[in-house]
Amino acid sequence: MRWFIQVVFSLTCLAICSHSAMDECTDDSSRPQRCMPEFVNAAFNVTVVATNTCGSPPEEYCVQTGVTGVTKSCHICDARDRRQHHSAVYLTDYNNQQDTTWWQSQTMLAGIQYPNSINLTLHLGKAFDITYVRLKFHTSRPESFAIYKRTSEDGPWTPYQYYSGSCEKTYQKFNRGFIRTGEDEQQALCTDEFSDISPLTGGNVAFSTLEGRPSAYNFDNSPVLQEWVTATDIKVTLNRLNTFGDEVFNDPKVLKSYYYAVSDFAVGGRCKCNGHASECVKNNGFDKPVCNCKHNTEGDDCNVCMPFYNDRPWRRATANNPNECLKCNCNGKSAECYFDPELYRATGHGGHCRNCADNTDGPKCERCLDNHYRDRSGNRCLPCSCNSVGSLATQCDNTGRCSCKPGVMGDKCDRCQPGFHTLTEAGCRPCSCNPSGSTQECDVQTGRCQCKDNVEGFNCDRCKLGYFNLDPQNPQGCTLCFCFQHSSVCDSAEGYSIDTVSSTFDKDDEQWTAQQRDGSSVSVQWSAGGEEISLISEDYFPMYFVAPGTRFLGNQLLSYGQNLTLNFRVDRRDTRLSAEDVVLEGAGLRVAVPLIAQGNAYPGENMQTFVFRLHDSTDYPWRPTLPQSEFQKLLHNLTSIKIRGTYSERSAGYLDDVMLITAKRGPGIPARWVEKCTCPQGYMGQHCENCTLGYRRNRPDLGAFSSCDACNCNGHSDTCNPDTGMCDCQHNTAGLSCERCEDGSYGDSTVGSSSDCKPCPCPGGSTCAVVPKTKEVVCTNCPTGTTGKRCELCDDGFFGDPLGENGSVRVCQACKCSDNIDPNAVGNCDRETGACLKCIYNTDGLFCDHCKEGFYGSPLATNPNDKCKPCSCSPYGTVDRQTSCLQVTGQCPCLAHVTNRDCSVCEPGFFNLQSGTGCVRCTCDPIGSTNGQCDISSGQCECQPGVTGLRCERCEVNFFGFGLSGCKPCDCDPEGSSTTQCKDDGRCECSPGFVGARCDMCEENYFYNRSTLGCQQCPACYSLIRDKVNQQRQKLHDLQNLIDNLGSTSEAVSDKAFEDRLKQAEKAIMDLLEEAQTSKNVDKGLLERLGNLNNTLTTQWNRLQNIRNGVDDTGTQTDKARNRVRDAENLVDRAREELDKAKDAISKLVASSCYICRHKMDADQIEKIAKDANDTSTKALNLLMKTLDGEGKTNKDIDELNRKYNEAKDLANNLEKQANKVHAEAEEAGDKALKIYANLTSLPPFNTKSLEGEASKIKKEASDLDKLIDRTEKEYNDLRDDLRGKETEVRKLLEKGKTEQQTADQLLARADAAKALAEEAANKGRSTYQEAQDILGNLRDFDKRVNDNKTAAENAMKRIPEINATIAAANEKTKQAEGALGNAGADAKEAKSKAEEAEKIASLGSAKTKVDAEKAFEDTKKLDGEVNNMMDQLSAAEAELAKKKAEADQDMMMASMASDNAKEAEDNARKAKSAVRTVLNTINDLLKSLGNIDKVDLSKLGLIEGSLKQAKDKMANSDLDRKLSELNDVAKSQEEMITDYDRQIKEIQSDIANLNDIKNTLPNGCFNTPSIERP
Repeated sequence: MRWFIQVVFSLTCLAICSHSAMDECTDDSSRPQRCMPEFVNAAFNVTVVATNTCGSPPEEYCVQTGVTGVTKSCHICDARDRRQHHSAVYLTDYNNQQDTTWWQSQTMLAGIQYPNSINLTLHLGKAFDITYVRLKFHTSRPESFAIYKRTSEDGPWTPYQYYSGSCEKTYQKFNRGFIRTGEDEQQALCTDEFSDISPLTGGNVAFSTLEGRPSAYNFDNSPVLQEWVTATDIKVTLNRLNTFGDEVFNDPKVLKSYYYAVSDFAVGGRCKCNGHASECVKNNGFDKPVCNCKHNTEGDDCNVCMPFYNDRPWRRATANNPNECLKCNCNGKSAECYFDPELYRATGHGGHCRNCADNTDGPKCERCLDNHYRDRSGNRCLPCSCNSVGSLATQCDNTGRCSCKPGVMGDKCDRCQPGFHTLTEAGCRPCSCNPSGSTQECDVQTGRCQCKDNVEGFNCDRCKLGYFNLDPQNPQGCTLCFCFQHSSVCDSAEGYSIDTVSSTFDKDDEQWTAQQRDGSSVSVQWSAGGEEISLISEDYFPMYFVAPGTRFLGNQLLSYGQNLTLNFRVDRRDTRLSAEDVVLEGAGLRVAVPLIAQGNAYPGENMQTFVFRLHDSTDYPWRPTLPQSEFQKLLHNLTSIKIRGTYSERSAGYLDDVMLITAKRGPGIPARWVEKCTCPQGYMGQHCENCTLGYRRNRPDLGAFSSCDACNCNGHSDTCNPDTGMCDCQHNTAGLSCERCEDGSYGDSTVGSSSDCKPCPCPGGSTCAVVPKTKEVVCTNCPTGTTGKRCELCDDGFFGDPLGENGSVRVCQACKCSDNIDPNAVGNCDRETGACLKCIYNTDGLFCDHCKEGFYGSPLATNPNDKCKPCSCSPYGTVDRQTSCLQVTGQCPCLAHVTNRDCSVCEPGFFNLQSGTGCVRCTCDPIGSTNGQCDISSGQCECQPGVTGLRCERCEVNFFGFGLSGCKPCDCDPEGSSTTQCKDDGRCECSPGFVGARCDMCEENYFYNRSTLGCQQCPACYSLIRDKVNQQRQKLHDLQNLIDNLGSTSEAVSDKAFEDRLKQAEKAIMDLLEEAQTSKNVDKGLLERLGNLNNTLTTQWNRLQNIRNGVDDTGTQTDKARNRVRDAENLVDRAREELDKAKDAISKLVASSCYICRHKMDADQIEKIAKDANDTSTKALNLLMKTLDGEGKTNKDIDELNRKYNEAKDLANNLEKQANKVHAEAEEAGDKALKIYANLTSLPPFNTKSLEGEASKIKKEASDLDKLIDRTEKEYNDLRDDLRGKETEVRKLLEKGKTEQQTADQLLARADAAKALAEEAANKGRSTYQEAQDILGNLRDFDKRVNDNKTAAENAMKRIPEINATIAAANEKTKQAEGALGNAGADAKEAKSKAEEAEKIASLGSAKTKVDAEKAFEDTKKLDGEVNNMMDQLSAAEAELAKKKAEADQDMMMASMASDNAKEAEDNARKAKSAVRTVLNTINDLLKSLGNIDKVDLSKLGLIEGSLKQAKDKMANSDLDRKLSELNDVAKSQEEMITDYDRQIKEIQSDIANLNDIKNTLPNGCFNTPSIERP
């Protein structure tokens, strides 16, 4: 066992140590040598298919400890939980000793035990040379398991090795058997070496494929072992678990501890490449590994030779011989060969070539085929191709020339000599062709001459039908008959001679003008010395000489096929010609030709002659190509001849001797090209340009080109207008073809006789018609207002007697129904009398000129709504319940004290309209009611506050003081009063112990106790004080009486008595003074407190008064606003009614003058009502405007009032408390003052009146203060009650304000959104404008560069003989340039694809954006590098193209137009470069955006998407797909290259991981042990 492990490690070491010697397929001298892929763990990260895995459903398993009775550690296997699953992926993952993972089967409790087995199948993907298979078990190793392999993926399974403690019983194999030399070395052995139950975990099983195989030391020469170590799949079959035997008790805990668990499944080996590859790579498209074959081999395992490498048989590479496949030798004439064993045995080279090219033959294509010869280069053989009729033999000489028969020519003897035809065994006969109509050649078979395009005949001696003038100078032979396309038969006209139209500029510019390309005029310079005209340009935009219309323009049909000649020169030789140097325009057509066309020379500094043939032949390329008839049509109406004068910036062109060949009638050189047409019927003239008599133009707008049709006048005229076709009609007929009778006649004009049309029997000469069935003549256009077969009746809507049947003749007149009839109705009026029969709009009368009974208004009004309206009189307020009213005003007859137009309401101060007898006066109390008004139904008057009763004649309960302001509430204290109803003076009836107006205070010597109801009497001691006070009061009263009676008493008092009484009074006064002085300080403090209280009360009163005033003002304003709105509405309604009345009255006034006399007073009243209504409307408008202005102020006042109300409520509560306290103190102060005054017994030496007045004043102030408190408290209560309604209203207004605020916010938000959209649209507009400016600049620059790039073509005229060869070379080079551009197109497509992927990534806008964007960023980096490479290639291609174009421009003339292909290639290159640059700029912008992807701004993703969309649009508009579609293969190869790079990176990473894995499993060093596998 130890030896076996050493062998495995030695093999591994050998694999590592020899890696550097095995990874190259050539040595240092580039000679082939054996090479093998690196030694790897082929199972690493390869998915293993297990037929059984725990966890589905979740199940419990226990760890085996090996000790019976010990509690086992149990766990859960759950395939759904990543932390608790043990799937097959753990078999080949990275094996970490610190964090072991393993695959695990179900336990024995689920039936996992022999004979049930489990398979672990590993699919390697391709063939490998297996060195070892190692299994590391997480549990104890199985008692029996086997390893199988198969050589191909669809092949049978072959046993590799058996492991069992019972080999013979389980696998029928001897235990620890061995293989002797000469025995089958592909047989599997069985051993019990690894079948022990220990260790319980971590046990290894390593199987070496070559261990015990005798031929292992001669592996290179042992095909058996080479086949033995080859495997594409490995299968491990687990047959029997190792147990302690305790499973027989079927204890679930025990059964749960037995299961299979493998932590590592490793397969060491090399990718099988038979020594012809050093690596395996992924196969494109199938994602499976294949060998990267060398030594000219191929196949998944490098198991066959490459095509054309069959010079020796395929063999496996060995250490001594790489056995590379050798290339066949076919002398470059074939790319195909096969291995020929016979040839190999005979010559040592087995490659036999097939399909030899270039007419070669032989195993190596070394000789020519029969009847072939080798060309001068010696590289290929060409067929002799000797003509069997014209040659003497089929074999040619070594130059390829055949031996010809007499009269035959050509290298192949295949044609007759010029002027001969009909190749036969005897030779060729001579041709006989007309030189004017033929090309001087004839058919070599028949001798028929080859005619010009428009010539026919065996000898080409006559023009084709439709052609004339057989002319040797005409390259087409004959000219097409023009005849305005009406005839194809013509001949040369007699009497015409050659003429010229010319301009020599001897005296002036002869009315020649000039213009720019856009049509703007420029001045022409005439040179008297040079007798020429010239143009000078400041820029590169061309200028044109324009011929005068007096001689050169108009009908120049006779110049067809002739020449336009001119002399022209330029001031310097940098002329850049164009395709439109000479331009002809006419008849809506336009043709142009370059200056150097038709064999003309390149313009120079010397005057040269340029000749242009006015012909439609392809040899004279006027562009666009026109048919001959169209070209002649253009010349027939020639409107412009333009000759380009400038060709570059700051250049000049000079024109002289312009001449146009034409023809004229008269003697001279005959002009045979002028035609004389044989016209068909209906045409006449030299060119059939006119219609004959009796014919007309079918389409006059076409003029002479229109066909002529016979006049069709239906026998009523012999002639017609030749242009319009209008017949000169007779016999009462009319029409273009006299196809109808004229107005006032009837009949059928198409019969063709003079009596077809007869006069109509109708008045006024009106028209008539014949009824087809009855043949009756009926008038069809009677005079207005008449009808009938003979116009004998008045029409509907008219009246009269046109025939006088009922009296005198009366002309039919329109019915006069005041526009109050339905014009679409029938029978609106009587046809004889004119009486209206169907009045509408509620009108009536003979002329529908007044309203029906029960309606009123203006029947003559223009608006139907203003006509008659129903009276709608109220049945309760109208006399005798009448339904009629006045016709003008609509006023109904009202009962007493009833008003309104419809008598629907009582007069103010009246009620009971429903009685039907008129309204009754309200009888409201003038004091208790508010305005004397009452309810119109019940008669209830509107009462003052606190007043009740139907007439408002008494106070409500608990109210008093009936007066103009209503009744006041008693407000009796509920505890101190015996009843809530007060007396007439407002004083309440108090319960015992209570005093005061409201019975809200306790009597003297009474006090208020909250614990018991009512006022409680004070203790007896307080009665003494009360008695004393009463005595003082009485004394004070007596003193007052005494003083009052001093002057009025009649009783005589003695001096003695007076002195006694005076002393007594003095004593009393002194006592009172003493007491007053004693209580002076007390009184002073009292006075100060009273003063402070008085000030406080005054302040609070003023504040309450202000609050009340504010509330009253607010309420007043609100009431006024409401009243104003109500009044305004009433005034508007009243104004409308009054205006209606006015309109009605005015309408009535207009209706009849008698009404004016009868209703003069009504008119005055109406005028007054209208004026009042106008004034009322004005007032209503002003009032409404004030109301609207005050509404905003009212809202603010209400908010302020709400705040003041809260302050007043708090202030009133405090004031109430202070008032009670002050009242008590005032009572006490008053009592003390009375007591002091009563104790005065003597008169003091000071003025007692002042003291008495002061005391009275204090008492009065106390009383006033009491009243003030009562009044303030009452006003507070009133204010509180009033504010409750205001508070509710304020809250409603507040809610309404919030709602309006929300609406305003929404509108503001919408406005902001609209503003944002507008700003965005403006930005886009500015961006679009800027892009348009850039595009315009680019186009201008492009136009300039296009003109500049033509400079190099000026020297091309010197190499005219080389044009044809140069054109072919240029075309070939153009194809090469297009090929060079292929990479640009493919790379541009790839850039577009990458940009679209980046766009999709950017549009996700989720958490995944950053990760995907980073990936897109890396891809875009790669793309950037590729685009840079592409730009280099494009630059090189552009440089090459520029070089080729320069050569082509030097070799070609613009006249040949052959350089169009090169120019198109140049344009394509520029467009491709521009498109690629645009995409590159977009990608760079995207790279910048993606570079900041760590802080993604989702709002900018839309901008990125827009940029990408623009890039896609520009790419789509560049049309690269169409121009470069055939180059997609190059793009695919680049994509494959990128994919290959990605694959190599992944493989390198995989190799690193494999090396780390192998490193972890290797010992610390390589031991010097014998190796099984030799290099």
